[in-house]
Amino acid sequence: MKKVSILFVLISLALACNAQLLWKVTGRDTCKPSYLFGTIHLETSKYIDSVPGLREAIASVDAVYGEIQMDSLTDNNVIMRMARNLIAPPDSTLDKLLTKEEYQLVDSVVSSYFMGMITLETLSKLKPVALSTQLSVMQMQKYFPELLGISDGLDVAVQAAGRELGKRVGGLETVEMQLKTLFGTPLEVQAKELVNFCRKDNVIMIFSKELCDTYHAQDLDALEKLLLIDEEGLMSSEEMERLAYERNRRWMDTITKIIPNEGLLVAVGAGHLVGKDGLIELLRRDGYTVEPVPFK
Repeated sequence: MKKVSILFVLISLALACNAQLLWKVTGRDTCKPSYLFGTIHLETSKYIDSVPGLREAIASVDAVYGEIQMDSLTDNNVIMRMARNLIAPPDSTLDKLLTKEEYQLVDSVVSSYFMGMITLETLSKLKPVALSTQLSVMQMQKYFPELLGISDGLDVAVQAAGRELGKRVGGLETVEMQLKTLFGTPLEVQAKELVNFCRKDNVIMIFSKELCDTYHAQDLDALEKLLLIDEEGLMSSEEMERLAYERNRRWMDTITKIIPNEGLLVAVGAGHLVGKDGLIELLRRDGYTVEPVPFK
């Protein structure tokens, strides 16, 4: 399996030169340096002090933006809208979307993560993507218990650090836009992706461990290889387009409107920085200089 063959010696060499999770944006019409920072959404708030230059970057800019404004997730109306998006129509529950064999497979994976206390029958009204998202979070926390989740996560910490310094805090998209991206695909497609996740449970665990190790080594080049050179089909090109590239292109409109007038730090999932339509390449194609922030 080629995705498990990344040479961590190369990561060590790269670390001698650059902190590649944090990138500086200058040139063209920028009024002052702006920054891109790649996160892992389940990483804890403590990791904010593990990235050289991140605190200084937050202090130097005028605004801090994430994928969404994280404190909006505490709004009761938003919570209710999110909850409604989790439930499938009565004629499209999991027992109707999956074959008998697929249902048994998913049920076995669900039982393994809930230690037999919950079965798929209990969760059958969830949309497939809601269940696969929950399973992926539980998988990460099972194998990496130090990753506590979003409520005390790195994305929250970055925005909170900006707010404490009096920076303007915002989001590149609304909760509604994110819900449409995550839950708006046809239920048949969601069901296929759920089954694929369950079939590759062990493969995904190995991949996730290497993803976390590579992220903590702060080597975006190796992270890009893991995310994009995927002979196991862990994420299809269609999924990468829908979940990353399409959103990146939309976010560019907001970013390029802000940085001529304000210094901006953008903290988004690290997968949004890499690839042919990652934010780094999109900004470079627009004429900006994007370079890794060096270690002191």
